[in-house]
Amino acid sequence: MLEYVNAKIGSLNERRFSNGNVYPVTARPFGTAHFTVQTDGSSNWFYHPFSHAFEGIRLTHQPSPWVGDYGHMLFLPYSGELAEEPHKRWSSYRPERAVIKPHLLQVYLQRYRVGVSLAPTVRGATFLLENQTEKATGFALIPYAESSFTVKGNEITGFTDAQSIWDFKGLREYFYLRFSESPVKVMRIENGGVALSFAGKRVTAEVAASFISVGQAKLNYERELAGTSFSSVEADAEREWENMLSRIAVSDEDPERKKTFYSCLYRTMLYPRVFHEYDASGMPVHYNADTCRTEKGVFYTDNGFWDTYRTVYPLLSILMPDRVREMIEGFINYAEETGWLPKWLSPGEFGLMPGTLVEAVIADACVKGIVDGDLRKRAYRALLKNAYASGAGTRHGRTGSEEYAKYGYVPNSFRESVNHTCDCAYGDFCIAQVARLEGDEEEAKKLYERSKNFRNLFDGESGFLRGKDIEGNVKKPFDPFDWGGDYCEGSAWQNGFSVYHDVEGLAELYGGRDKLRMKLDELFSSKPIFETGGYGEEIHEMSEMASVDFGQCAISNQPSFHLPWLYTALGDRRKTEFWVEKLANEAFSSASDGFPGDEDNGTMAAWYVFACLGFYPLCPAKKEFVAAKPLFQKITVNGKNIIRFSDNIINSDEI
Repeated sequence: MLEYVNAKIGSLNERRFSNGNVYPVTARPFGTAHFTVQTDGSSNWFYHPFSHAFEGIRLTHQPSPWVGDYGHMLFLPYSGELAEEPHKRWSSYRPERAVIKPHLLQVYLQRYRVGVSLAPTVRGATFLLENQTEKATGFALIPYAESSFTVKGNEITGFTDAQSIWDFKGLREYFYLRFSESPVKVMRIENGGVALSFAGKRVTAEVAASFISVGQAKLNYERELAGTSFSSVEADAEREWENMLSRIAVSDEDPERKKTFYSCLYRTMLYPRVFHEYDASGMPVHYNADTCRTEKGVFYTDNGFWDTYRTVYPLLSILMPDRVREMIEGFINYAEETGWLPKWLSPGEFGLMPGTLVEAVIADACVKGIVDGDLRKRAYRALLKNAYASGAGTRHGRTGSEEYAKYGYVPNSFRESVNHTCDCAYGDFCIAQVARLEGDEEEAKKLYERSKNFRNLFDGESGFLRGKDIEGNVKKPFDPFDWGGDYCEGSAWQNGFSVYHDVEGLAELYGGRDKLRMKLDELFSSKPIFETGGYGEEIHEMSEMASVDFGQCAISNQPSFHLPWLYTALGDRRKTEFWVEKLANEAFSSASDGFPGDEDNGTMAAWYVFACLGFYPLCPAKKEFVAAKPLFQKITVNGKNIIRFSDNIINSDEI
């Protein structure tokens, strides 16, 4: 299936307009180490698919340009002498001839007449340099922060403290490198980097990294790279990707759709990234950027749960439930180490976005039987803290949790109060599902009742969920096209239907299913207009919605993902099928501008995968999907044929 993957999908971006806001990644599935071509390192948008500038191969851990990078390093092959000034080192290359695939990266540097190939492992990579000149072969390690590297024979050890936005004290990435020959010259460059010159024309460099220690980096090398060849590492990476991608097989009556499908499926298998390593005894250990300690157990990071709970984890729960169980074990390990379940990890807690939607990820796995036994008990303890404890003054926990408990909603003195309220209500439902599985009926009943709190924000006069003050008053005047304020990355239109767990309850507020369907009709038929509202300026999500004609369905961002699927839940599957197919056909492609907005750790890619499969996880934490028609004639998932489902609501066991 690799032949259908365009790793460059969604990589044509700028700060003010997103076609994915991603860069092409060469790595193992969920690998710790990601590698890409850097064309301009002056910002977090460091790759452009049409640029002819090559600054080096970047080791990156950046999950989003809005979050930034850490532990990043630039590897630059060259010939002859390396310029002392960083801005004079770049080479041109032909982007159309470069090979950038999930398992292989190959670039020819026109200035230096050196070809470089890279094949990844989980925590490192092997490089092959082929020098076509009579000059010495060069390889530079260019760090972005204070670093230190020691060269001894054909080995290099060292570290970098690079972080581009946040400052996690003590976060350091360590390296062990081994070359096929010893350098004949070593030059020290800025930030403690090194440039090495070799006599040979064909040089290999093997790189292993660790967030624990140099000794652990060497252990990672011995497990992943020692005794290998470039071709064997490449072949292993290719086999692993083929195994992952082939878990879904689709017919090829539409080659372009097939390319888009597998390019999207590839994006769903990059995050969250493995962040644990294996010590000398073979036990998993990981560095916790919040405790600043090496902790025991597995751990995964680089994930914004406000985004990924909607589509990524429900998809992975079908394709690789064992991996999902390990991911959740890692999140529970984090909760026991820090006292809180994560919200937005990279690699420690950022505290971004509304809600604590890891609740949905855990509950979904619990109701599907992926997480059970002692692990579920541990999860339940952590979930209960989310429901009741206040994280005020920290990056952790729910925003406005005390006020939510007191008033039955998060008041509009808190920014994005409608989203916070809806996410708390949905989170309560998710935790109640786990409480019931644990036999705690009293707690389940209490949380199910709280999950109805979204009703407290319904304003019958305007027909929207509205922010309220502590007296229960809404602000006037009201414009449903105003973005921000009480809403996150959208207006009342995009955020007013976020009641995944109780669609019938939402319909009741509107006066029945027919009335809610009419409101959705109005949403899809409205013009794609906006007011900058609480943002005070145009943000890229506004621009992206207004640049296409899907009404107020901003498929460019997560709050709108479920909107077309609501029709099926309300008994009008025909409209779901119309809008899902239209959105899939017109908003997505395999090209570098192939996403309608920020891809966000696999979420948008997974939406497209579900659109093609013909079912969707409207409410993670329920064992069900809402159905539509598949967009391929033949589909198999894990070897099982997927047919057009006759029922609108299908049990997840049928998949």
